[in-house]
Amino acid sequence: MTEIIKVTNLAFAYPHQDQLFRQVSFTLHPGDVLTLLGPNGVGKSTLLKCLTGQSQPSAGTITLAQGTLNTLTTRQLAHQLALVPQDYRVNADLTVLEYVLTGRAPFHFAFGAPNQRDQQIANAQLNRLNIAALAHRPIRQLSGGQAQLAAIARALAQEPRCLILDEPMAALDLGHQQALLGLIRHLSQSGMAIILTTHTPNHALILGGQTGLFAPNGDFTVGPTDQVITTEHLTATYQANLRVFYSATLSRKVCEPI
Repeated sequence: MTEIIKVTNLAFAYPHQDQLFRQVSFTLHPGDVLTLLGPNGVGKSTLLKCLTGQSQPSAGTITLAQGTLNTLTTRQLAHQLALVPQDYRVNADLTVLEYVLTGRAPFHFAFGAPNQRDQQIANAQLNRLNIAALAHRPIRQLSGGQAQLAAIARALAQEPRCLILDEPMAALDLGHQQALLGLIRHLSQSGMAIILTTHTPNHALILGGQTGLFAPNGDFTVGPTDQVITTEHLTATYQANLRVFYSATLSRKVCEPI
């Protein structure tokens, strides 16, 4: 099966500081989901920035279908990966629809106007996220949760092979969290690879797939979610009293504080 992204022995360090993380390796194929977990400040968001070319790793390689990350043009990279960052707020005078349409920019030359197909794709993503009613509202007037959904719609309008979400549940209520988890599963089933960060191990347990766990010392463990998310691993990582157990009612493992 064709690899969408392959990360090999990646490390990152800020100037004159110790490495933030090291020896990060994983491979994603179409339909794979990778959930990244770890305490604050261990480099989850920084890793995502490395994957999308916004930060330069201190070691290692990132390979996409068209070549290594540092050999791709911005346009080529945009066809492969779409990032929804934590800071998704927009200060431009755009409606929600106009903002989502900016996700179609990689498909046009400079100053090219959106065409009918772009409009159809943007509207389809607004419907998919259940925010079509907001299409003509100024994006600056949205609540935090609404703006986050609009940012996800914009990324999906980009039609990437891999969608990267940095704490996508942070501003969402429980209902919208559940809906987004369902959408991630649907996108995965359709062949899109997904990478997301979260502070909630149960999100990883719901999604299955792979989990990457950052330790406070910069070590990185990755593997099938059921094998990585254990009481021992989480207790050591978060320095908290937690337990992971199987719930017959939910037919899956659950993590809860003790």
